[in-house]
Amino acid sequence: MMTCYGVLLLLIVVDINGVWSISREEDLELERQLKILNKPGVKTIKTDNGEIFNCVDIHKQPSLDHPLLKNHKVQMKFNHPPKSVKEKESPSVLGKGIGCPIGTVPIRRTQKEDLIRAQSAKLYANALSLSKYYGIQSDFNVYNPTLSSPEQSSTALIYVAGGLDEAKCDISVGWTVYEPRYGDNKTHLFTYWTADNGATTGCYDLLCPGFIITHPHRTLGLTLPTSTYHGAQAGIQLSISKDQFTDHWWLLVDGQELGYWPKQLFGIFRVARELYWGGEVFSPSQPLPPMGSGHFPEEGEGAACYMRKLKYQYEDGGIFVDVERHGISRLADNPKCYEAGPLTDSGLGQTFFFGGPGGQC
Repeated sequence: MMTCYGVLLLLIVVDINGVWSISREEDLELERQLKILNKPGVKTIKTDNGEIFNCVDIHKQPSLDHPLLKNHKVQMKFNHPPKSVKEKESPSVLGKGIGCPIGTVPIRRTQKEDLIRAQSAKLYANALSLSKYYGIQSDFNVYNPTLSSPEQSSTALIYVAGGLDEAKCDISVGWTVYEPRYGDNKTHLFTYWTADNGATTGCYDLLCPGFIITHPHRTLGLTLPTSTYHGAQAGIQLSISKDQFTDHWWLLVDGQELGYWPKQLFGIFRVARELYWGGEVFSPSQPLPPMGSGHFPEEGEGAACYMRKLKYQYEDGGIFVDVERHGISRLADNPKCYEAGPLTDSGLGQTFFFGGPGGQC
């Protein structure tokens, strides 16, 4: 029996179906997709984690092959990015002193197995309706929960969505541990987008054309540093914000512009009606995997996983402001195994702890 649980404004169901076997026709189609996604680069980088990236001309990156992006002009900079973000330049996560040449961006090399795995998973969400919003932000505490099965996943994410039913658009970003997608049990930066509630459009990371990379040293799918229980803590700030002049949705990592989802992908998705902060897990069977650090919120700082400085934009082109507690609902759909703590402000911004050990739930 498939099981998935979430916390804090989050109820996500992941449906995995089918087996990882393909026909000759499907294999030929995958080869065609690989030729599109793996553009030749002027430089190849292999990280200490074994990930391979091609440095591709920013104006010839795979996402520009999307039929809706024909003749799209890459927007190199966010017009008047929102305030209330970290303003320090982050070091290259490709390796110390390693980056792509000017005019190129790092694209994670896609393997055939990546495409097969991507076909096996779809993301759906049951949502709560909020008001009009133009951005979301949070500081993430990053962990590497230990999963008992390669088919399981554990994720922390923020999420914006708009539209209704089959026309529902959404964008999710966060960190995840999911071996079927990345080929290892490490913690990765991930994104997901769809323009029709996952029916025919969208994908994770760069497994289909869509997201435009603009940063020369960061990209999607990268392995992230992680925290140690009662030890050193690792974190990352993630923001989604709409450019009021172009209507593109931008992803900022530690305050730096990583890239954007062009407005052409989404039709009339110009405002978000739903915002989420929280965690999710997936497992095809019991026992269920841990969420966050694998410990309940009451253990607090250094033990339980948190999201901090929860902010949103309620004006187009406006600044990020702290969320208001009276406008936030809390959800933990299996409190025996996972819980979401209360939203509090201890002087470090609006914060909540979440997660749990999983197990027989």
